[in-house]
Amino acid sequence: MSEKRRTDHRDEDVKHLFELLNNNSDWVWEVDAQGRYTWSSDVVTELLGVPPEEVIGKTPFDFMPPGEAERVAGAFGAIVMEKRAFSGLVNRNQRADGTIVVLETSGIPLFDDNGELCGYRGIDRNISTLGERVLQLETIYETTPVALCMIDRQGRLVMSNKAMAKLLGERAPHGAEIHFQSLMPEYWHFFRTDFELADGGETLPSRELGWFDRCYDIQSVPVRDAMDNVIGLSVTWVDITERRHAEQKLASANKVLQQYAQHDHLTGLFNRRYMDECLVAEITRAMQDDFPLSVCLADIDYFKNYNDTHGHQAGDDCLRIVAKTLTSSRLRSGDNVSRYGGEEFLIILPGTDLVQALGVAEVVRSNINALALPHHASPTGYLTISIGVATLHGKQISIEDKPLHMIASGLIHLADTALYAAKKQGRNQVVSARDAYTVP
Repeated sequence: MSEKRRTDHRDEDVKHLFELLNNNSDWVWEVDAQGRYTWSSDVVTELLGVPPEEVIGKTPFDFMPPGEAERVAGAFGAIVMEKRAFSGLVNRNQRADGTIVVLETSGIPLFDDNGELCGYRGIDRNISTLGERVLQLETIYETTPVALCMIDRQGRLVMSNKAMAKLLGERAPHGAEIHFQSLMPEYWHFFRTDFELADGGETLPSRELGWFDRCYDIQSVPVRDAMDNVIGLSVTWVDITERRHAEQKLASANKVLQQYAQHDHLTGLFNRRYMDECLVAEITRAMQDDFPLSVCLADIDYFKNYNDTHGHQAGDDCLRIVAKTLTSSRLRSGDNVSRYGGEEFLIILPGTDLVQALGVAEVVRSNINALALPHHASPTGYLTISIGVATLHGKQISIEDKPLHMIASGLIHLADTALYAAKKQGRNQVVSARDAYTVP
C-alpha cells in the first residue's frame, strides 16, 4: 500500500473516530492533573448547552451549582489522591440556559512516562430522568444523622455517610481502604456470622456493640447482586449511648426506691412489708424441704416511758442501737431481722427448731442487757427487751391446708401471744409458744 493510501486510510479512521465521539449519547472528555478540561467531544453542547471550546481550561465544578460543586469536588479529590479509576459518580450540572442536567461520570487515570498522574479520561452520561431520584436518595443517605455503611465480603468499607465518618473519626486510616477486620477485630466475627446467615436466607439479628466510649445498636441487611448472591452488608449504626445512660440512671433510681421500699428509714433494717413477703417465701421453702422455721418477735420494754423520759430523739437513737445489736447477735446469713412496727422487731430463722430459736432469742436478750443503756422509767434502770418465740414444722402442714399468708399470719400470732406472755410475766425474758404449729 502506498504512503498516500495509508495516509488517506488513517485520515478516514480518525474522521470515523471523531464521528463516533461527537455523535453518540455520551460526552467524552479529558482533564489534566488539576481537573481542567484539555479536550471535549461535541456532545457537551447537547448536555451543557456550550460548545467544546468554552469548556477547555475550565473544571467540571465550574458547571455545577455551588453546593453540588463542593460535594463532587470532595468525592473527586479522594479519587485523585488514590489515583484510581471511578464510575457512577452522579452529579448535577447547570446548562447555559439555567436548567439542570444530571450526569453520571466515569473515568480512568492517565499517567506520564514517569508514572505520575497527569489527568483523567472519561465520559458523562445524561441520566436526568433517573438522576434526580438517585441524587435525592444519595442526599438522604449522606445527610441522615444515623451512621450507615456497606461492607463487602472481604470486610472492606465500600460506602459510608457523614455520620459513619464521624463515628470512625481519626481511628480510620486516611487515603487507604478501611478493613473492618483490622479496625474492629473484636467484632468482625459478628459480621462474618451475618454473611453466613444471609447466605442461608435467615433473618439477621440486631446487636449492641461498644465503640470506644459510645454504645451502638447495629442492624445488618444483606446486599445482593443481580444473581441474588450476597455481596455485602448494609449496616445501620444507631447511637444508643444516651439511652443506656438514662437506663442506668433509672436502674439506680429503682434500686434506691427498692431500698426504701424494703427497708426501714430509721434503723436500716428490713421493714414489715418486706418481711411479710420474706416469711411467706420461707414458709414455702420449709414445707417443700421439710425443715423447721422459727420466728422471734421482740419488743423493747417500757419504750413509751423511755420516750416520755428521755425524749423522742433519744428514742430514735435507742431503736438504732437495738437494731444494730440484733443484727450482730451471731445470726446466720440466711436469718432476717426487721423493724416490724414501733418498738417491735421480727427475726426469721429458717431451718431452726424451737430449742435453737430459744437459744438465739436468749443471746439477743442478753446482748441488749449487756448494753446497760440507762432507762430511768424501767424498774431495772436500764434497757431490756421481751421476746416471744414460735416454730413451724414443715412436715406438719401441707400447702393445701391454708393460704400461705394465713399460715404466716398464724405463726406471727403465736409469737405475739408468747411475747404477750413474756410481758405479763414481768418482761426482760424469752417465752415460747410451746407449739410446733397450731391454727389460731
